[in-house]
Order: sequence, then C-alpha cells, then structure tokens
Amino acid sequence: MLFVLLNTFESFLKAFERTGQKAKGQSSGEKDMLKKIEDDYKEWSEKAKAIDELLSKKGEINLKELSTDDKNKIEELKSFIFDKIPKIREKIEETISRKLTMELQLWGDNIRKYNSSIQEDTIASNAPSALAEMINKIIKLLRALNNSESKPTLVMIDALRNPYEILYFRERYSSFYLMSVNTTEQIRKDNLHKLDYKDTDIKILDEKEHPAKSKDIESSFYSQDIERCVELSDILVVHNGQKVEENVDLKKQIIKYIALMKHPGLIPPSPQERVMQIAFTAKLNSGCISRQVGAAVTDEHFSIKSIGWNTVPEGQTPCSLRSFEDLYSRSDLNAFSNFEKSNSDFRRVIDSFHLQYDTKQESSKFREKGHTLSFCFKDFYTVYKGEKNQVHTRSLHAEENAFLQLVKYGAKGIKGGKLFTTASPCELCAKKAYQLGIKEIYYIDAYPGISMEHILDCGDNKPQVFLFQGAIGRAYDSLYNPLMSYKDEIAYLTGVKIKDKSSVKKQPEGKQEN
Repeated sequence: MLFVLLNTFESFLKAFERTGQKAKGQSSGEKDMLKKIEDDYKEWSEKAKAIDELLSKKGEINLKELSTDDKNKIEELKSFIFDKIPKIREKIEETISRKLTMELQLWGDNIRKYNSSIQEDTIASNAPSALAEMINKIIKLLRALNNSESKPTLVMIDALRNPYEILYFRERYSSFYLMSVNTTEQIRKDNLHKLDYKDTDIKILDEKEHPAKSKDIESSFYSQDIERCVELSDILVVHNGQKVEENVDLKKQIIKYIALMKHPGLIPPSPQERVMQIAFTAKLNSGCISRQVGAAVTDEHFSIKSIGWNTVPEGQTPCSLRSFEDLYSRSDLNAFSNFEKSNSDFRRVIDSFHLQYDTKQESSKFREKGHTLSFCFKDFYTVYKGEKNQVHTRSLHAEENAFLQLVKYGAKGIKGGKLFTTASPCELCAKKAYQLGIKEIYYIDAYPGISMEHILDCGDNKPQVFLFQGAIGRAYDSLYNPLMSYKDEIAYLTGVKIKDKSSVKKQPEGKQEN
C-alpha cells in the first residue's frame, strides 16, 4: 500500500483496470466510487512520499546517535505505516464494498518486476528485492530508534510470499526465522468458503499462489509461490481450523518457538522434530535435479529403522552427476543406459536439444562458468513420447528407498511403525506404506494426487496422517542448541557457584538444619 500511495490518483485508478480475470466482485462502477476519496488519497500520497523520502535518506541519519528531530521523524513513520496505512486500506475496501486481495497480489508482482505498483515499460534490475528492501529500510530505522532507548527490536513480517524475498532476509539476519502456518486442504477451502469464495475463485487463487506448477522460471522472480515458501520454512505451525481467539493449540506452538528464539535450548526437540530433522538431512543426498525428498521410518517408539532419499538404484549415476554433453558425445558411457545411447529416435531428440544449447548465448555463458549441464532423462523422454508418465523417472522415491532398506539389510518388520517424509507420499508409496502396516505418517509438503483420500483414507487399517509441526533444518540447530550450558548460565546469572566450598556456611554447634 505504501508503494501504491506513491502514485498519482490517476495512476491509482488505472491500477484497477485489470485484464483477463477480474477481481472477485469487481464492478464497472468502482472508479466512480473511488473518486469519492480523491481528496483523501492526495493527502495520503503526500504523506507517503515524505515517508519514502525519509527511508531513502536514512543514510544521512546518524543511526547511532539519533537527534530529537530524527526520533520524531521515525515515530511519525511508525505511526503512518503501522496505524494509518491499515486504515487507508480499510477505507478503500469500504468504498468499493469488497476486499483488495486480487489487486494487492497484482501490485506485489508489479513491485517485484518494475519497482512500482503499476506496470512500467521496462523491468527494473533491482525489482525482485524491491519489497524486501523497503521492509529492511523500515527495520533499520526501528532498530535505531529502539537502540536509542535501550530496547530490543523484535519484528514480525506478515507475510513473505516470494522465495527470493525470504533469501534476501536470510542472508542479512542470522536470527531470521521463516514460520509457515499450515492446515489441511479441506480446512483451507472451508475457511475460504466462509469468506464467500466460490470454488472458481479458489482455483484462480491457487493458480496465482502456486506458479511453480507452470514451470515458468522467469516469473518466479516476481510472482507469489506459496509452495516453495513452505519448503523454505524454518518453523512449521499447524492450524487445526479453530477460531484464532479460542485456539489454544495454535497459541502454544507460537509461544514455544518465540521462547526458543529468545532462549535457545530452553527445551529439547519433540520426537517428531528429531526424526523429521533426520529425514530433512537425508534429502540432501538426493541427486535429483528437480526436487530433493527425504524419508525416515521408525518403530512405534520413534526409534529409527531406516532412512531414504529419492535417488537412482545403487550402482547407477545420479542425475546431478550425469552431463548432457557426455551423453551427446557418448563419453562416460557407464553413466547412461543402453536406451539413451542407442535408441535412434531418442538420439534425434538429444541432437535437437544439443543444437539449441550450442546456439543460445545464455547456454554458452552457463557452460563457461564451469557448470555441469546435468541431464534429466524424464524431461527428454516426455518430449520423445509426447506424454507424461512418472514410471519413467530414474529415481526411487524417498519413502520407497527407505522401505527397501528394511528388506535389503534384513529388518524384522515395521508393522505399527511411523513414516516421516518431507513430501507426502504419492499413490505408489502410499500403497507400500499401507501394506507395511505403517500407522502414522508425518509430512511437510503436500504431494499432488489422490493418495490421501483414495489410498490412505480407506479400509480397516488406514494410518493417521499428520501435517508436520516443528522446527526444521537450520532452525533446528539454532533453536535447540544452547549458547552455553544451562548449568553455567544459572551459575553466571545468579552468582551462586555450587562447587565453591567456601560459600557453604557452617551451622553453629548444637544447631541442626531441618
């Protein structure tokens, strides 16, 4: 909204001219409605431009020793951003009698692409981080203000919806934690229906928030990608669908992790976190150049029996280590199958793409930097056959690999055990888990398909399926690893040294301590 207010009122009106699918409930008379707040908008815009000027000149402010004038300016910035802008948004929504959801998504994309909420003629080179940079400028001024008053600065950003914005903050702040609030697909849809979203509206929303499915790499720099953001999460919180005001479980989860952020190592990880962390680490072994997945299988007591990751059968070369150049020139022959080396129709597909790699300038620069042109058989085979088929992947799935380890090394069985996987099992792995008698399945990312409702939610022995909640990856280390041993901390902060015999007072003779 701050970016929006930097535009003229005429540009603001133009931002409501949408092409293609219109925002839910948008009517042709909205521009006339918005003209009622023209005077208000101009006043807001002047204030926004003053705020933007302050943020742009923050380098001229002595952040270590703020003057009274500087403090007043930052306090004014705080008031406008945290108090006034939400009311401005409410005023606009009240004027047109609907939420600005679609517009805000479009404006966010524009900011990441043009460094402006309205579409420009050329893409700005710094645009992908424009929103994040604006937030960071505000954070720095807030920290300066709090430091001048000897106060800590705790900031919550609600919300980051682009993976590169997450990486922006992760590179700048060691104490940055990405927390995702997840729920089941059914609860999510029920909540949206309560907000008067129809199924068609939800479909449009999904297409907007999950562009990764379209495989458009260029748009990933400026569009929302909720799925990828969840994958990058440090802390996964699960919402059970109850009202926030009455949701004790949700509050407990959030309090737990805020406490750990302020005091690492205060409590140990849960058994679920411990095992999922191992599955999360296992995925790094994957040689898949598309997506890495890890899995761990335990008995009913969370004792680990096997781990797995998506990879090729033992003895074959992972995709990440196979070069397209080697396949084309028939080098490193042991890394490729007889089909890849000898099938004439498939070789014509390889020759065609080799020509593209040779003629594209970007490809030459990529190879000049020494990068391996890794080769995904499934993609090329899909072009060759003209159809998609998961059977043609070279890799075993992570869960499948973990199950096979049990057989390979002679486990006694896993009936009644638990499966932990960084992505929910596909239909094939779900059937295997069901057959093995797995009773609990924990997952982070939802895998597309019907394995949940069609395979796992069926019959007399169906397992319980849980969205994973807890700290993972880098957060697991930093939240559960104390800065010093708690015993030393108690001694240091209380001033009482237990091992110091001289500090023990002797009781007078003839007097006993009860």
